[in-house]
Amino acid sequence: MLRGLWVVAPALLLATSACSHSAGGEEVQPTGSPAYVEVVNQHALPMEVTVLGSGSTHRMGTVLPGMSSHLVVPPNLFGNGSVRFEARPSGGGQPFRSGELLLAPGATVDFVIAARLFNSTVTRRP
Repeated sequence: MLRGLWVVAPALLLATSACSHSAGGEEVQPTGSPAYVEVVNQHALPMEVTVLGSGSTHRMGTVLPGMSSHLVVPPNLFGNGSVRFEARPSGGGQPFRSGELLLAPGATVDFVIAARLFNSTVTRRP
């Protein structure tokens, strides 16, 4: 009985150490490179721009009327799936919400906030 234990114990140790090395190397790690949003505000009010992704919401900034802004999307928001963008008037009111977009590190999105919010567009550059 004791002799069988001496044979089985080292075999189990080798098997568990082999499994632990292969599982650690296959994990997907974020690259840490953000995506970018070029926002043009054609609306009469300042607009708060927000991105929603991976179960989180991140306020990227405020874009004043008639101005453009270069905003950054943190990589933790798009690493696990799609994101949506939202523009809301600073004084409150109904927001514009984009559809789902898949982003990659370094991608650039053009967000045009129209004078009438329902005419706003969000497009990913090729």
